[in-house]
Amino acid sequence: MQKLFGFALLWILCSSCQSEDRVAEDAAAGQSIDSLEAVQEEPVREQTTDTLSFEAAFNRFFAALHAADTATINQYIYPTYGLWVIEQPGALPKMTRVTDISAFKREYQDRSFFTLREEMKACDLKEEVWPTFDCANMNYEAGKSGYSKDGCFVAGSAKFQKSGYWDYASLSEAEIKRIKAALPFVQKSVLHTATSFEFHFGFIDGRWQLLFTKLIYPCSA
Repeated sequence: MQKLFGFALLWILCSSCQSEDRVAEDAAAGQSIDSLEAVQEEPVREQTTDTLSFEAAFNRFFAALHAADTATINQYIYPTYGLWVIEQPGALPKMTRVTDISAFKREYQDRSFFTLREEMKACDLKEEVWPTFDCANMNYEAGKSGYSKDGCFVAGSAKFQKSGYWDYASLSEAEIKRIKAALPFVQKSVLHTATSFEFHFGFIDGRWQLLFTKLIYPCSA
C-alpha cells in the first residue's frame, strides 16, 4: 500500500512539472511573436517620418508636375485647407486657395499650374539651410539667380511661417483663419533658386500635402 501511495505521489509531481514547462514554453513563444511583430512594424513607422520619405513624396510630386498629371497633383492638396498659391501681380501679394489644380490659372499670362515645368527643369533636393539672396547679385541673362548658392534646397518651415504674406493679401478674416489653421502643419519648405519658387509641405493623415506655394519673381515689385 505504501508503495502504491509513493508511485501516485511521484506521478502527481511529474505531471505538475510538465505543466509548468508547457506554461513557460507558451510564454516564451508569445514573447517571440510579439518581438517579431514589433520588428516587422518598425520599418513602417520609420517610412512616414524620415527625410527619405519626404524626398520620395516630393520627387513623385515633381514628376507629376512634368507629366501634367492632374490626378496625382490633386492628391497633394488636402481638402480641408486646400493649396494656397502666393503670387504678386502688383505691389501687394495675392493668395488664391486651390482645391482642383486644373481650375487654377496663374496671374502671369493666365497660364496653368503645369507651366511651372517650363521654368523648373530639375530639382535635386539638398537638405540644408536656404542660401541668402541679394537683388544686386541677380542677373537672369547672365545666369545669376541672386542667391549665394544655386540648387534645390529643403529646410524647416519657420521662415515661411513668420513671413506674413496673408496679412497683406486683402483676404477675409475667414480666409486668414483658414490659413493660420494650416500653418502649424507645414514642416518642409523647398526652394528652387533658379526661379525663386517655394513649395511648403505639411504631413497630415500619414501623407505629405502641399499646403502653400510661392510663385513670385524676386525684385519685381
